[in-house]
Amino acid sequence: MTSTEAMQDWLALEHEAVWLYPVIGARFDALTERARTSYGQHRAVRDRLLFRLHRMDIEPVPTALTYDVGRLVTKAQALAAVRQVERDIAAACLTLAGESVGELRTYATAGLRRAALAELTWAGRPTAFPGLP
Repeated sequence: MTSTEAMQDWLALEHEAVWLYPVIGARFDALTERARTSYGQHRAVRDRLLFRLHRMDIEPVPTALTYDVGRLVTKAQALAAVRQVERDIAAACLTLAGESVGELRTYATAGLRRAALAELTWAGRPTAFPGLP
């Protein structure tokens, strides 16, 4: 995998997060504020990734119309979906960090840290090596 492919994978997951958080916030009153904050953070990351890819003259992966996050009927299901997307983002960032050098590696590492901490804010459990299976 190239660093461009890894960045595209990360972008695809950020698209998913930007789609997911408003759904969570709209369905679960107790999660609305946290979802709003997470939405803003992921939208900013997504926009920076889009900017980077455009600056490199690379066509960014588009957003999907919808995402398969499973049923979101209970708060537990919503939390599980959010934790999964954050884990997936951490894994994508870890892959990018391994495929890149310099400033891009630093950026990917910061993304990994952000995703690992975000999972914790959504009742995740700490792991020794975020992003690894």
